[in-house]
Amino acid sequence: MSIDTNYMREAMARRLLRRGVSSGQITLPAVPAMLEEYVALCSKTFAALGRKFSTGEIDHLRSLLAKELDNAFAASNRSNIVISYDAPIGSVLNYHILPQATSLADTYDNWVATRKPPLFGTHPDARVSALASEINDPTTARVLDIGAGTGRNALALARGGHPVDAVELTPKFAEILRAESYKHLLTLQVIDRDIFDTLDDLQKDYQLILLSEVTPDFRNVQQLRAVFELAAECLAPGGCLVFNVFMPRPGYMSDDAVNQLAQAARELAQQVYSGIFTGEEIDIAAAGLPLRLQTNDSVYEYEKANLPAGVWPPTGWYAEWVSGQDIFDVPREQSPVEMRWLVYQKTG
Repeated sequence: MSIDTNYMREAMARRLLRRGVSSGQITLPAVPAMLEEYVALCSKTFAALGRKFSTGEIDHLRSLLAKELDNAFAASNRSNIVISYDAPIGSVLNYHILPQATSLADTYDNWVATRKPPLFGTHPDARVSALASEINDPTTARVLDIGAGTGRNALALARGGHPVDAVELTPKFAEILRAESYKHLLTLQVIDRDIFDTLDDLQKDYQLILLSEVTPDFRNVQQLRAVFELAAECLAPGGCLVFNVFMPRPGYMSDDAVNQLAQAARELAQQVYSGIFTGEEIDIAAAGLPLRLQTNDSVYEYEKANLPAGVWPPTGWYAEWVSGQDIFDVPREQSPVEMRWLVYQKTG
């Protein structure tokens, strides 16, 4: 009798794996539109342990993953899906799927506790500095810095003579910013709350309102609309609103086939601090308000060209992040998304 050695070796391997005991945990960001990637990962992992799922078992796995991915992503764009499994001796594999959500403030508090400063670089944004330099008398030009972080822009503007109101949601960031302001006796007020809770403690004569690296955490157009409405109410006539935002390059998100990819890209983008808004969505958010778009520049190109020598890039992760490469693992020139600086002026 001839022996098919490959066939017999595979048969022995199946028995070998069934005599093993395995356990593990897979933790991934929750991106509902990428459901099939989670199903494939689990199926391959379980099969590698000798527990190949049937079609019915895979369908059941898919339905459970779909439910928990939706739950996690709805709860927070800082959410994970945790898949734990154990395989005792035999052919059984047990698994459990758990959504895990974290608030934005808690996420950034963890950054303070676990990451080496400076978290966002040490130099103010070149775009913000350029706008501030156009103001003749900074002592009479009040600035509102929304999402001020640890004060990279707010502190520099205050040192330049501007009275600054810095709004920061994350308690740890607000503590750092307030301590730096006190240390250097700056005209800088720290407002530690959600900017959209109320406008009662804000001025109505700001010459500059800025949001640097803030809109990437937005989840919907309504949040952009709220920024434009705040600027329309709180800017002095002629004052400027400046913010950076991830936008698709021309042609992306333009047909049905690409739109299926775009939905997954939007969800993954929110998980990696890179929320995407189209030009049409931004126009809708600004519609009917006394704000006129003045400039629209690539953040990568502008900051690289205008930051002082030795400052570019501000952090090790900055250049890839503003190029959309945290969403798409491709060379910069192939990324269909990039961060842009938008500057609006109040017209009335």
